[in-house]
Amino acid sequence: MREEGERPTERVFAFEMALSEAEMVRLAAHLDPDRPISHDGATVAGRFGSDAAPWSMTLGRPRERGFGPIRFAIADVTLSIAGDDEATIAAFLARFHLVFRKGGG
Repeated sequence: MREEGERPTERVFAFEMALSEAEMVRLAAHLDPDRPISHDGATVAGRFGSDAAPWSMTLGRPRERGFGPIRFAIADVTLSIAGDDEATIAAFLARFHLVFRKGGG
């Protein structure tokens, strides 16, 4: 349990994703549809769950990846969520992977 005034633990996750800024903003709104998100440049932020755990997602500089003749844009994504409740963190990550999955599921 945290002491009064102590900040919650911030968890940071790094992913490489085929994702544009427009897609990130559009999909991030579905992480917790009952709560608004904010968008500032390459970062979106919001709150999740009954604990209203603050989260943010930042899209790195896009680059190109290719498989033979097929080319597509990818970027590093940094995802963070602050909170000490393991169930909330796990639920947020499960929701993130559900919302942002593409293709073959």
